Amino acid sequence: MTTQAPPTPASPDSPDSAATPDSADAEAIAAPPTRRGLPLPGTINLRDVGGYPAADGRTVRWRTLLRSGALRGLDGRGRAVLAQIGLRTVVDLREDAEVEHDPDALGRLPATHRRVPIFTLPAAAQAAVGRVADGDGAGESAAVGAAAGMAAVRAAGADGDLASVFDFAVDQRGSRLTAAVVALAAPGALPAIVHCSAGKDRTGLVVALVLDLAGVPTEVIAEDFALTSYFLRDEAAAAVLRMSARTSADGAAVAPAMLASPPELILRALDRIHAGFGDTRSYLLAHGATAHALDRLVDALLVAPHPTAVDSDHHEL
Repeated sequence: MTTQAPPTPASPDSPDSAATPDSADAEAIAAPPTRRGLPLPGTINLRDVGGYPAADGRTVRWRTLLRSGALRGLDGRGRAVLAQIGLRTVVDLREDAEVEHDPDALGRLPATHRRVPIFTLPAAAQAAVGRVADGDGAGESAAVGAAAGMAAVRAAGADGDLASVFDFAVDQRGSRLTAAVVALAAPGALPAIVHCSAGKDRTGLVVALVLDLAGVPTEVIAEDFALTSYFLRDEAAAAVLRMSARTSADGAAVAPAMLASPPELILRALDRIHAGFGDTRSYLLAHGATAHALDRLVDALLVAPHPTAVDSDHHEL
């Protein structure tokens, strides 16, 4: 697991932090990746999606929606930081076998833990993914997440490349993706963390749906998705080195490409949604969301370009 430990992440409002909600849009988009990340002990790929330009001139609130990989190694210091942020909800997108291997270490953190497994693997595939998860560490979590995706598409009779994983999720697991978005839309659910094993594909899809719903430009969503390549570069490299001696859930080699996060992948997924349903809002409504819940989520997530003093206090951490 990642072990670097700044005791408290820099405030987005401080000079030594990512761009603030009232900064120019370009500054928020171009914020150095290290400024967007929250490298808490025992977490991987934990970062904030705040500051992005959205609908009606508003921006995404800082310290309101976080995305992450597994939280197995979260310690008391990390939990204290999340409590200071005011974390209320953790939406866990992983399969049962992944959770058994890497249970979230939330301790007594006063946050609701919501399980919304995206792939819903059959029992045989669950057991095989559990066998892949025979090690420890951040790179291991990345590899296990890749294996779960391969198991899902192969159980559905499709090829197990990364594009197929995204197509499968969009086409066959729309109700599960929507359930994750609805969990974030529950009254008082924010601030929240949404995560899977690596914080890459399933998390990337759910976050992309939320950002697209909120009116964040697709090119910005793609840039956010691609940041995983920065935050997981060491863990992915370590996992690739082990893959020659490891197999996926059905005995096929886990391709190193499964750990990539090219921006065109999320653009392709959003194009697929838009082509089939017109827009993300219609996709979510078609898969069980209500208009009221989606409106509530957008209103809770976005802030006017020049926040009030009360709003600024929300993310001075």
